Amino acid sequence: MICKFCGENKRLIKAHIIPEAFFRRLRTGQIPLLMTTNSPGKHPKRLPVGVYDGTIVCADCEKIWGQWDSYGQSFLGDIPLGGKPLSVQGRTVAYMVEQYDYVKLKLFFISLLWRASASSQPYYARISLGSVESKAKELILNRNPGTREQFSVTLAKFDHPLGTGMLDPHKERPEGINYCRFYLGGYVAYIKTDSRPGVAHLRDFALSPSGPLYVIARDLERSKELPLIKKMLKNPLVGQAASRLLARRK
Repeated sequence: MICKFCGENKRLIKAHIIPEAFFRRLRTGQIPLLMTTNSPGKHPKRLPVGVYDGTIVCADCEKIWGQWDSYGQSFLGDIPLGGKPLSVQGRTVAYMVEQYDYVKLKLFFISLLWRASASSQPYYARISLGSVESKAKELILNRNPGTREQFSVTLAKFDHPLGTGMLDPHKERPEGINYCRFYLGGYVAYIKTDSRPGVAHLRDFALSPSGPLYVIARDLERSKELPLIKKMLKNPLVGQAASRLLARRK
């Protein structure tokens, strides 16, 4: 089969788009992950190792972003790696990370975005980069994180237990600017796919090669995600197993 990254005819591997470690965090003991959906009549599906795709890349190409995946998994822990909570009136509003590897973290998200766009799995069906997919691939090939505005990434975090459930990634257009949103075991990544400057409330906190990083603390109780998560949890085959839940919208 043809590798979608190098273009060569090679044996393709079962590759994860979102690294498997994020899925492992959602598992409880030996109970497998479940993927549910808000599509009528659809039953939850067991996913022992999360969502992988055997139609994207060969083993050699996957090695390119291996170190970025490792760093992304380490950075996005229970709290951001090296992060210090910032509180206002007793409530955490952000985590400040004074030092981090901008190149590795930014390339982790760019490669994640490219893989999701190239995937044929229904879980990633709402991600398609179109004309900018080639630019993401070019940055990956050159190990170049690009400028702060190119595929800019802003991070947020839910601290509520239900926030660890992972909704499917999708496109959105705040103020008409193109973004893709990814959920990573309690974290939310807003990745800009537009050549225009990002929206102010995301641009101000985007990853930067200089200065500290601020990870926004989001309140799940006031979010748009909570009603959707609760609706999916009403499926009797899911019960209250939010800690092992993946969700795909129709």
